[in-house]
Formats: sequence, structure tokens, C-alpha cells
Amino acid sequence: MSILTTVGQRVPRTDAAAKVTGQARYTADMRRHDMLIAGVCFAPHPHACIKKIDVSDAEAFPGVVAVMTAKDLPGRNAYGLLCPDKPVIADMKTRYEGDPVAILAAETEEVARKAVELVRVEYEPLPVYDDPREAMEDGATLIHERHPVAERGNLLTTVALDCGDVEKAFAEAAVVIENDYETPMVEHCYLEPDVCIAEPNPLTGGLTLTSPSQAVYATRRNLAPVFGIPQHKLHVVSPLVGGGFGGKEDSTLDVCVVAGVLALKTGRTVFFELNREEIFRTTGKRHASYIRHRLAADATGRITGMDIRFVLDKGAYVSLGGMKEPFHAVTMRTVMYAAGPYAVPNARVRSHSVFTNHPYSCAFRGFGAPQAAYAMECQMDELAHRLGLDLVEVRRRNMLRAGDRTITGQVMLESRGLGLEECLDRVLERMEWSSRPVALGTGPIRRGRGLGLFLYGTGVPMLFEGASCFATLQLDGTLNINVGSTEMGQGLTTALAQIASELLGIPLDDVLVDISDTALAPDSGPTVGSRSVVLVGNAVTDACVRLRERLLDTAARYFFQTDVRNLEIGGGRIFESGKPERSRTFAEVVLKAFNTQVPLSVVGSWYPPQATFRVEDGQGNPCHAYSFGAHGVEVEVDVETGSVSVTRSVLACDVGKAINPVNVEGQMEGGAAQAIGWSVMEESILERGVMKNAAFHNYLIPTSRDLPLLESIIVEHPNELGPFGAKGVGEPPIVGGAPAIRNAVRDALGFPINAIPLTARQVLLAIRTREQCQGGER
Repeated sequence: MSILTTVGQRVPRTDAAAKVTGQARYTADMRRHDMLIAGVCFAPHPHACIKKIDVSDAEAFPGVVAVMTAKDLPGRNAYGLLCPDKPVIADMKTRYEGDPVAILAAETEEVARKAVELVRVEYEPLPVYDDPREAMEDGATLIHERHPVAERGNLLTTVALDCGDVEKAFAEAAVVIENDYETPMVEHCYLEPDVCIAEPNPLTGGLTLTSPSQAVYATRRNLAPVFGIPQHKLHVVSPLVGGGFGGKEDSTLDVCVVAGVLALKTGRTVFFELNREEIFRTTGKRHASYIRHRLAADATGRITGMDIRFVLDKGAYVSLGGMKEPFHAVTMRTVMYAAGPYAVPNARVRSHSVFTNHPYSCAFRGFGAPQAAYAMECQMDELAHRLGLDLVEVRRRNMLRAGDRTITGQVMLESRGLGLEECLDRVLERMEWSSRPVALGTGPIRRGRGLGLFLYGTGVPMLFEGASCFATLQLDGTLNINVGSTEMGQGLTTALAQIASELLGIPLDDVLVDISDTALAPDSGPTVGSRSVVLVGNAVTDACVRLRERLLDTAARYFFQTDVRNLEIGGGRIFESGKPERSRTFAEVVLKAFNTQVPLSVVGSWYPPQATFRVEDGQGNPCHAYSFGAHGVEVEVDVETGSVSVTRSVLACDVGKAINPVNVEGQMEGGAAQAIGWSVMEESILERGVMKNAAFHNYLIPTSRDLPLLESIIVEHPNELGPFGAKGVGEPPIVGGAPAIRNAVRDALGFPINAIPLTARQVLLAIRTREQCQGGER
């Protein structure tokens, strides 16, 4: 491959100046004074029958234009990414405190707020379930009496995986490690609130929705039946997005349905924005998990088998929680990643997704992998401690290498990039792991260090996975690219522009990748699953390669009278190989192509090898390539207060090829920061379905004062199927942090704590409990 000039370079993000100067326009910046303001009356009871609704006082309130209950909806009263099970407006019962029972449109925000308080509803409270293990018991009150896809009772689904002979592995094992682990439900905490502007289109009879969305085409497909209009008349636009982390696949639907039906009802443009408390109480969260993990190994520490049971808190509705088809739900991915980056010959895994009266659980950076990796990496430390082996050596002895199979049966290929061991080596070297052991500390401070290894599949394992783009050359030699995937702060548009610039040999400033808009771009798939740079990047590659071929053919025919194989392209010019003085500008050749009827627009597409995942045993090839990584941390634990401080974080990720190292490091630092938050402080606390910490003053996230210097190491083992060798990087950085921190705390204290977050209260309670137990033994 020739020397790269744009790809791999640390170029500034194309949207950086507008964002840092405050000139970039987000959805809320588009609000106008003539818009109606939507208001929602949410359910005060997380689980209750609705006996009566009286909206007459709200309708009579001055400034109110329309009030709607379920009977007033224009189309289907249900929506959802995988299954339409979430009501636009609850009619018979409420299932969590985010269910609307009435919605309204008013002339001002103050009127809307006061009118919502005038809605009168009579409820008959029902039993509330906070714990999915209780909700799945026989005899539990049904949260959904007739759910369209639930297996039985409150159990939405069970995803199973079986490989090898698990019973034999445990019967012959030299050691069996059995532990229970818990991970919390947490909030996405994206900066930009959920918001929608819904505008009726009198010309088409349709509707335009402007909302920060991670999936504009999924929004269109999901909501057209709600509005009672065909998909081609529903126009969805996602401007710049102020963070999403998976949450804005679903929460966009929540605000769009409200604004959309009110816009159709009133014939006017409607603005609807959730405030921060409403976001906490009503939008999706990371699945809380309860994990029973059994690990079998021989005397050398080689894993021979595992038997794992996940119970996931689904919340009130499906979202991305667990249908067996299509095979990309969070439940399925806890099974996929249950063994982490290790070769395990015998495995039995069951993952149960269970309805509760909590906010629906949805995609959140990592998409099931963080929960699975947490338990597995904690078990690796426990295995090493039980056998008296080195923590690093146990991991090396079991890690996946070329030719090994994952527990789904997928063969690891060097050509797809296998950089796990290099990631581990680079972290150990940076931390001086072997030569500089961490001092335990004196007084109340105890120090420890820990590791977390991980793998993460690029893309989502769907049978219909793929991406397309539009690419159009302008007559001055510049290029427009339109994709249906979303720029939400991760640098996607910059990376795609770099790919196009490299392939066409034109300056980066001559490429414009526009916002996600169903009227201007084809379906590129959702911005999820660390898929966009690879899948959409390959679609852009396909488009640019074809444009390049057309231009080289034009240049060879009309300007150089030579074989096209003698021409090169770069620096904004096309020239003969070895004769740079014989050249034409890129714009000259584009104009000639236009004048000789050569098309200057193409549709680029790319589809990965078809994903497979058998329902009966969980075997198959769910992802075409995997990113790998290692996360090392050092911590200080104050044994008098229980406070845990992460004092060092070193993260190495094998990303195949860093299209823009600055963006990649930004993803890695952000993932490490979120991992620290999830590990030591973040947790949504619900009691009888009511959230107790629905604000940032009592739901804590790490600030700069809570974080150490976040050290990032880029490792590049190219993926033959990625653009310039790239693999996914958006989600992998969060996966290894929590077990690394837990293992470091174990190292500091000398005993394990298996539930996160490791808050001061929880750590101090564990210390006191252990002291009492040891005192009792003496």
C-alpha cells in the first residue's frame, strides 16, 4: 500500500471549530416562538390499573390547544425498536413511572406545565417488582398480561449457548470457582437532553421530525404506524447530537411520538423537550445484571469449562433487551461475550431477560459486553488466587489466538486482527508491572492494581447488517457524501471524510459529510455497535473507488492518451506515474467527465459476511471481526472511609487501523472515564419502581477531579475487511475498566467484593463485615 497522506493522520475534527465556539446548532437551538410546547402527564404509580382519566380542566385552561389520551391517537398505540410493546399513551395500566397517561400542546411552556397538573387520573395500584429474580418467579403478578413475544410470565426471553461437554469438564476439574456478581442499572448522562421538533407537511400530508437520533431510519420505520402515515411521508432529520451512548436509539422515539401525534392533531409545529429529571425517570438505562458464574480449570490454570447464568433487569419494555430474532439484542450479547477473550472448550450459558417496573433497559455503550466481561475477568483473578498463580500468566495461558474458537464456535483469524497479547504487553510495559510492584501503603490507605482484558465485535450481529451512502462530485472538484448514520461527538464525519480524501487524492477540506437525513441519505444503519467507521467507511470506500475509476478513465482517454494503469491520483491532481510534471487538476478532470456524460454520483454499499447465531445452541459467527484490549489500573482504598480512588488508568485497544488517532484516543479516554463512573459511583436507585436519585446532585458521575490521567495506547492489527484495516473502537474502551478496578480493590484489601459500584458505603460495609467474621472465627 502506498504511503497514506490523510488516513492515520491527527487532523482536526471537521466540526470542532463550530462546536467549541458555540456556533453549532443542535435541535433545541432550532426552536421558534410560533411553536406549540408539548407537556406530558407521567404516571405517579409504576404499576397500576387506570380506572378513570379526566382531562376537562386541562382542556379548558387558557392557552391549551389540544389534550390527548389513548383514544385520540391517529394510529397504532405501540412502538419499540425490536417489538412494538411500549404505548404512546397508556390506556389500561401503567408499567413504570415513565408511562404517559395524557399529553397536551400549549402556547407556552408555563401553560403546558400548569395544564399537566390539572389532569386527574384514578389508579388502582398493583404489586411493583424491583428485582428481576422475584419478577420471574411463578405466581408473580404479570407486568404484561398479553405481551406479543414474552416466553412466559414476566420472562421476556432466554438466550442459550452450549458447546462441548460441560458436565465432564466440571467432574474432572482440579478447581472450580463459583461466585455471584452484580452490576447496576445506570443512566447514560448524555449532555444534550432528549428533544424533538415535529412539523406537519401540508404539501405531502406527512410529517418532519427533527431530533437527535442514533438511527433515523429505525425511527421512521417504528413511528410511521403510530402516526398512521406511510414511511415515505415521514421525514426524519438528526442534526448534531450531543452524546447518546446507545440511549438515543430509544429516547428519540419517546419524544418524537409525543411531538408527532400532537403536531398531527393540531396542524402546527410542536416542540417537546424532556427536562433532566424526566430523562432520569423515563428514558432507557443500562441493564442491571445478576450473574452466577462457575468456572472449571486444571491445575495449571487452563480453563476447561464454564457454567453461567445471567438474569437481566429488562425494565418495563423490550427495547433491545432480548428477542431471539433478530439476533442483536443485549441478552444475546451477554451470551456471546460470556467467556471474554479466552478459549473455553466447554461452556453452558443462559441469559434471562425479565420484565420489572423499572425504566426500560436499552443499549448502553458496550451492549451487554461490560456485564459479561465484569464477571469473567473477576473470575480470572479468583482462579489465579485459588491456584497461587500469576494473574498475567493465567490470562496468557487462556487467551484466544489464531485458529482458536470462541464459545460460539467462531474461528479467530489473524487476517481480521488479533492484537490482544500486544495490548496486554503494552499495558504491562507502561505500568512497569513486573519491575515496580505497587506498595500496599501505610495507615488507612491501601493500594492495589488490577487488569481487565476484553474483546468486542465490530458491528451488530444481524442478518441484514450493511450500509450505503451517496457520493456526488461537484464541478469544482469537491465532494459531498450523505450517510444515514449519525455524528454524535465520536468524529464519524471526520473519519469518513479522511477515507474519501485518501481514496480520491483531494484535500480534506474538499469533502463534506452531511448530517443524517432520511430525505438526503440512504439507510446506513444505526450508529451503534462500533459499526459506523467500518461499515459506513466501507460504503464510502466503495463509492470513492468507483468515482476514482471513472475519473482515471476520463483522464487517460482525454488528457493523457495512455493506459489507465499508468495514472496516479493525489495532491488534488491526476498525473502519469513517474512524471508528476504531466498532470491535470482534479477539478479539470471532473469537469471533463461531466461534459462527456460520465456520472458523477454513485451509491456506495458494503455488507459484511452474513452473521450466524443458532437459537438452539448459540453457535455461529456473529461478527466479522473483533477489537481487543487490556485495561490496567491502580487504586487507593481508604479503609477508614471506604473511599476508592483510581490513581492510574492505562488502556490499550487493538483498533485495526486508527483512521484518526485523535478521535480514537478521545473514544478511549471517554470509555475509560465512563468505566470508572460505572465502577465506583454510578447507580440508579429505585424503590418500588420510583427513582430516588433523578438529578445530578444525587446521581454522581466522575468529574475531572475524580479521574486520573487517562493513558491510551493505540494498537493496530489490521482487519482485512475494514477500510484501511479499521475495526470498531466506540464501545470497546468501556468494557475492561470495571473488572480491572474491582480486581485492584481486591488486591488492595486482600479479599473480593463482587458487586459494583464500589461506593464508599459498600466498601466500608464489606470491610466491617469481614472484620466481624474474622473476629467470630478467632
